[in-house]
Amino acid sequence: MSISAAVRPINPRKTRTIGQPTGRTFILGCFLALATTATLAIWNSDPFVEWAYEGIIFLLAGWVVLRSNLRIGATLAAAALLAVWGFGQLAMGATVYRYATLSASLRVTALGATALVASVIFERPPARARLLRWLVWFGFLLSIASVVAYYTSPGRIFWLFTSPYPDVWGPFLSRNNFAQFLELAFPVSLWLGCRTYRARRGILSLVMSATMLAAGLASASRAGAVLLILEAVVVFALARPPAWRRLIPLFAAGVMALAALAGGEVLIGRLRDSDPFRDRREIFAASLQMIETRPWSGYGLGNFATAYPEFARFDPGAVVEHAHNDWLEWATEGGWPYAAAWMLLAVATLRPALRSIWGIGVPALFIHALVDYPFARLGVAAWLFILAGALESKGRPE
Repeated sequence: MSISAAVRPINPRKTRTIGQPTGRTFILGCFLALATTATLAIWNSDPFVEWAYEGIIFLLAGWVVLRSNLRIGATLAAAALLAVWGFGQLAMGATVYRYATLSASLRVTALGATALVASVIFERPPARARLLRWLVWFGFLLSIASVVAYYTSPGRIFWLFTSPYPDVWGPFLSRNNFAQFLELAFPVSLWLGCRTYRARRGILSLVMSATMLAAGLASASRAGAVLLILEAVVVFALARPPAWRRLIPLFAAGVMALAALAGGEVLIGRLRDSDPFRDRREIFAASLQMIETRPWSGYGLGNFATAYPEFARFDPGAVVEHAHNDWLEWATEGGWPYAAAWMLLAVATLRPALRSIWGIGVPALFIHALVDYPFARLGVAAWLFILAGALESKGRPE
């Protein structure tokens, strides 16, 4: 063998990639463990929890940037715009409370970094498959544990920690946050079940899907229940599994039986509420007045609770921390342009989500944000940005 044949030139492109099995597996494991921990700690309001997430995700993002060839698409471009917005407000002094804006800016930047890391490490189909399986199993187990904990440890978080609220679903202090997490995990499970319906693992995925949907109905989140049912309809319509005319009635019957077992009658009572927008109507009106006062600059990211009392129209007997509509809250804090940047992100993920089928939880969560604040909870928002990054990488040419 000649020397020229034995000694081949080093490809610089290959030396700067996380494509090596060991490094890729390590980063993937750390990444999924970080997102899982953020969800399990969603109840903890200590800022250290978010600081820890931010520090670790920034380290992972730095590693990815140094070891890979980045390709920025529409999703990452929109996430980057969101990441710099708050720091622009700080630079121009367009905030009523600098610390809150700094904290919120770091948080949004961390979510953007989450999408960046996801777009790289889940670029290959086997890695994406691991992500989806992990999310399905985590969602399935967490849905069961949360329902059981709700009935066996009222007012406590997983039987261990005292909660400030009585309506606790596992680590979730709100039924809406529980349903929002399921909105992201449930379509993945149902899509896997439809794809492999005739195989044993396909039947298992369908059972897991029925369990998650039933848990979401049992949570009695009205918007969550509607969106979860719509997700099921969309997945079945797009996936069209074999023998779907027989499969869908069986699936629906299983869901209804499990929901009845888990206490789904609470949802029926809440759906009969003659005024589901009670209190929120006044908060929405005050938010619109805040936007009218500062339509372009806003009050600074993270400052809704600080600026709201000036425009409050009623006294609920508690501090109003959020607008109960993320879109309105984004506009109050960052102005209409900031809300438009979030719209760019939602639009950028819409087509890939529908084409993948498993990603339809992403637009569903953006819709849920019209009546609640899922993006204020890191343990929910992190998974959306993970799926958004994975969707972007899925659309890249191999």
